[in-house]
Amino acid sequence: MIPVLPVVEAEPADRPQRSKGRTLVAVAGVVALVAAGAFAVVSIGGNDAAGGASSPTEVGVALTDALSNEDVLGVVDLLLPGERNTFREPMIEGFDNLRRLGIVADDASLGGIAGFDVEFNDVAVTEESTGAADIVNIVLSGSATASVDGASLPLGDLIITDMLGGVRPDMDIAPQTGEFDDVRLTVVERDGRWYLSMFYSIAESLRDGGEPVPAAGIPTPGADSPEAAMTSLLQAVSDQDLGAALGMLDPEEFEALQRYAPLFLDEAQQEIDAVGLQWSISDVSVIATGSGDRRSVEVPALTFRAEVDGSSAEVRFADGCYTAIVDGETMDGCSGDASGAGSALDSLGGDGLDPSVATFANEVDAAFGDLVASGIAVHEVGGRWYVSPMRTGFDGMNSVLAALDRGEISSIASSFGDVMSWLVGGLDDGLGLGAFGDVAGLDPFGIDEQIDFGDMTGDMTGDMTGDMTGDMTGDMTGDMTGDTGMAEGGLDALNACYGLGASDGPQCIVDGIAAGTIDPTFAPVTAAHPECGVAAVYWSDMYSLSDADFTAMITAASPCFLDLVARGEVDAFVVPSELLAPQCAQGLNIYTATSDQANSFYECAAAAMATP
Repeated sequence: MIPVLPVVEAEPADRPQRSKGRTLVAVAGVVALVAAGAFAVVSIGGNDAAGGASSPTEVGVALTDALSNEDVLGVVDLLLPGERNTFREPMIEGFDNLRRLGIVADDASLGGIAGFDVEFNDVAVTEESTGAADIVNIVLSGSATASVDGASLPLGDLIITDMLGGVRPDMDIAPQTGEFDDVRLTVVERDGRWYLSMFYSIAESLRDGGEPVPAAGIPTPGADSPEAAMTSLLQAVSDQDLGAALGMLDPEEFEALQRYAPLFLDEAQQEIDAVGLQWSISDVSVIATGSGDRRSVEVPALTFRAEVDGSSAEVRFADGCYTAIVDGETMDGCSGDASGAGSALDSLGGDGLDPSVATFANEVDAAFGDLVASGIAVHEVGGRWYVSPMRTGFDGMNSVLAALDRGEISSIASSFGDVMSWLVGGLDDGLGLGAFGDVAGLDPFGIDEQIDFGDMTGDMTGDMTGDMTGDMTGDMTGDMTGDTGMAEGGLDALNACYGLGASDGPQCIVDGIAAGTIDPTFAPVTAAHPECGVAAVYWSDMYSLSDADFTAMITAASPCFLDLVARGEVDAFVVPSELLAPQCAQGLNIYTATSDQANSFYECAAAAMATP
């Protein structure tokens, strides 16, 4: 779990203030990117006895010290060796592909991410027993100062030149400091040394102090060959034997799951058995390729049979072709027959579609024409073979990246831009872009502005590159470590409120904001300000209101929200537009209005909001 710092980024006065939620994640990305680089440094030892720390407390101190010193090797050295091995090679390969494609700069290095700086201060570490001698939770608190030097971020030439027109966006974040507490991580003992574990941290967060940690996990027998590992897993799936299936998974990837499985396995197996689904997998053929302790397997043939509620299905797959028999009806197909594929793509230009759609589809098809399937990864651990789902996913992503080159990406991006230009132009001529967004439920803030597609493209690419450094890395690395989270678990608290009805949900939001467990930036403005009197109705089904009831409701509530905006307590763009310009609804419930009526409303609302 990487601490999220409660800071707010200043925005220029001539644009709406960006939600501080994005800044929270962006600053979290400062720490997250450093941690991500740690997983893929080449020069780390594979000796299980190396690294780690002498005590759980020392792990926490060493982690924050290493991050403060931007010592990624020090961070890597703290990871549980099995987890280190899971991510190291795939991330090296993936990062090399990103450099080759120009997505990151040629001189970018996973040994240290340029442009980011973070420093931890006054760190205190406390230990919490889990009841298992080899597993301990550590709780960190302290303060951290983070900053981003946008000019030094390792953006590649593809991003800067091809997507941003040669103009590097302003992504600077001045040094900002915030406190963090109750950052809970889990450390595991191996041969007298303690290691940080992201997967045990996830398991502990799910256990949440419930049943005791099992003294031992489920059996992990593995298999005596790569082929047998795959067939044994398929047999366990065919038998609907959850324990046997989990026992065939790579213990370096799923050690924590296998250790904690006794807590839930019996109940989960009972639920599977209660479904009463009958299926079987047979006639399996497996081919393994590669050498060393990692191999790739393919399954060129198998037969799958299933029966559900009196219906039956059988699918036979062999030599790239399949035959499906569903309730006596036979369907034949051959995945290896590509004849007609080109004509099918070319036909996308017909039936009212712009030719740019076919061009885009053909560009994608050509780019991945040399894609080499990576197969299913298997791994030898302790002399036994296991199936590696995570490595399979990593290998698949790297196969996709390896199939691309910079020219293909540029061509795809250019043709996609043509498709978007056609779509936006058509929507502006038809429904209107604003109406389309709101009617489709894609405009949660309820206010549309006049959009210039060129500006939109610039804003989108700016957000993609800027937010990617925060949102994606914060999400990606945060999910790996368990939960980047908001301070005091805000998203969990908010999600808990969403599970309540209209009578309790809005008050739950108010209580959470007052207690500091919910960031008001993420809460619906109608619920966060119950004084305006519409919290319950917006929480429930707006589509059930009659035109008269809807009109009376927005007319009565509008002065309250207009006053909040005028006082600067809320931003106009987070308030549903009917509450700021009720006159534009013209007596209709815009949530049940026709497309033409909705289009007229949003044009009126946009004009009203644009008028001082």
